[in-house]
Amino acid sequence: MPTAVILIDLLGLILIVLGFHLAFRQNLVRRWWSVLRHECHAPARLQPLTDEDPARYAMRISGVMILAFGVAITLLFTLSHLR
Repeated sequence: MPTAVILIDLLGLILIVLGFHLAFRQNLVRRWWSVLRHECHAPARLQPLTDEDPARYAMRISGVMILAFGVAITLLFTLSHLR
């Protein structure tokens, strides 16, 4: 397999993991964002996500889109080079 295929597969895998966490592990992602922004290092100070929170839906939609793009780019690029 060419090196480009392996690099695209790794990029797709990173997108899949990122999209999964963004869509389904939202509390973990919010904790990472707060640490990266240096707001706090204690997860107890985060406000809990509720069902009425619009950020929850935006994170879920964008996470599923990133996950689907990662799967699509990985499968299409790899399957086109398997012949």
